[in-house]
Amino acid sequence: ENIEERLISQQIQEDLMKMLVYLPDNQQEVIKLRFFDGLSFKEIADQTDTSINTTLGRVRYALINLRKIMEEHKIILTR
Repeated sequence: ENIEERLISQQIQEDLMKMLVYLPDNQQEVIKLRFFDGLSFKEIADQTDTSINTTLGRVRYALINLRKIMEEHKIILTR
């Protein structure tokens, strides 16, 4: 990964973090743990004291909500 790709990745990550504030707290938490900390769904379930199905559902709904936010604000994240 060259410097340009790293800068783009960093900008995407910063933009995504700004959008997370529009999500409920439990959805913010699972997105951060999954995509920023790289935890598995099992690890997230263990850390948040929820079932894997609950974790999967929260990630799913968070991604759906993030897509809606991006559409509403005409945000495109590309690499």
